[in-house]
Amino acid sequence: MSLSSKNQQGFSFIPLVFTVTLLFIVISLAFKIAPVYLNHSKVVSMLEQLKQEVHGEKKNASEIKASLVKRININNIDDITQDDISFNKQGNDFKVLINYEVVKKLFGNLSVLIEFNDEIELGGE
Repeated sequence: MSLSSKNQQGFSFIPLVFTVTLLFIVISLAFKIAPVYLNHSKVVSMLEQLKQEVHGEKKNASEIKASLVKRININNIDDITQDDISFNKQGNDFKVLINYEVVKKLFGNLSVLIEFNDEIELGGE
């Protein structure tokens, strides 16, 4: 009784190595990028909390910026600096802008750049 090649099934060595390598790349990419997006969700949450806190109160840009910087430090978000926070004044309203970039090194000289641009309007509601 001989086995024909039509009845044999399974991975050969080369497709197995390719599949394992691809799986490793996807998992390591997820482990490097997921914390960046978790921190960004904290930033969005901070902006919403700030909007609720400032609602109906008169605060100037320096007080709002100090509050944001304090929240960033408490939440231990290292990707945002004070230079990434800016304000646009429109009449009695403020537009708070947080624009920042995160560069994560993947393998060797390969990196990924993730840009975030968040804004909220405060006052005049």
